[in-house]
Amino acid sequence: MNEFYLKAKLFFGPQAVEHLRSLDCSNVLVVTDGFLQESGMVSKMTQHLPSAARVRVYSNVKPDPSQELVDAGVEMIFDVKPDLVIAFGGGSCIDATKAILYFAAEKGMERPYFLAIPTTAGTGSEVTNFAVITRGTTKVALIDDALAPDGALLDASFTRSVPPKITADTGMDVLTHALEAYVSNKATTFTDAMAVKALRIVLKDLPVVFRDGDAMRARGRMAEASCVAGIAFTNAGLGINHSLAHALGGRFHVAHGRLNAILLPYVMRFHMSEAKYREPYERLARELGMADADELLQRVIDLRHGLGVEDRLADLGTIDAASFEEHVGDMAEAASHDRCTPTNPRPVSKQDLVNLYRDAYND
Repeated sequence: MNEFYLKAKLFFGPQAVEHLRSLDCSNVLVVTDGFLQESGMVSKMTQHLPSAARVRVYSNVKPDPSQELVDAGVEMIFDVKPDLVIAFGGGSCIDATKAILYFAAEKGMERPYFLAIPTTAGTGSEVTNFAVITRGTTKVALIDDALAPDGALLDASFTRSVPPKITADTGMDVLTHALEAYVSNKATTFTDAMAVKALRIVLKDLPVVFRDGDAMRARGRMAEASCVAGIAFTNAGLGINHSLAHALGGRFHVAHGRLNAILLPYVMRFHMSEAKYREPYERLARELGMADADELLQRVIDLRHGLGVEDRLADLGTIDAASFEEHVGDMAEAASHDRCTPTNPRPVSKQDLVNLYRDAYND
């Protein structure tokens, strides 16, 4: 039996933030990062809450949130006992909040209302049952319906301050989500439709917001594309592009979206090398008005170049060749067991993953 999952109630558009005034809450915990707290963005958001609500802020979130960071958040949530938790930030903030609530529930805390407000157009985490946290040097993907927010508020004004490089990284994450959802072995008519819509928006609007951060109409469309792609992959799953990026990012601490962008053409070529696994790329290309899968691949490569994304992992300048080779087997092993790998369109061996890593590093 096929099933389509969407839990979060969506609020979007220029006036979406006004929804905060209608929330029935007296004790609020905001989970965010230090920059958003110090820049005044958190206050800009919380001023729309009911005036009588007490607000506490946990602003310790860092990129690739660690289990230790989550554990500290669990302690704080038991201290605050909120009736509303707001995740305010990028994917790391939303994922950290999911994990905090998940582990707090395991310790017996009754779940408060959980609202996610993304400040980047990237992960789609505001509508997914998926979170990634870091344990040591390993990124661990958590997948459970209990992780999904109860509501999601999309207001493009909160993404205005995102710098071009992060706009590129998060936007390429949207593209990778949509593309992997479309070719997934669990894809359906419904997830295909959402993936195609997200891809059309990304291909058109990501270059616009990269060049002009004040292009608010395009920013709004990118926020919606991120959310739509999140719904698609929650229902269809992802693939080895994400598995490889998770293991590599956990080891070398490079931005997840940038790793996805660098790896994507190599993963596409791997799948397209056999006719059976090339077919969904051909179908997707036609949906997007392109001649064939080769044109789709070239469009991805051209988009990367236009966003200043490196062609190879070696070009990042932060991954030493000797260290990379030392850990490539362990990373491939971790990727083979990643929660994204079972929905990859093509079965893979550990050696396939090693080869992909080496191709993406050396090319």
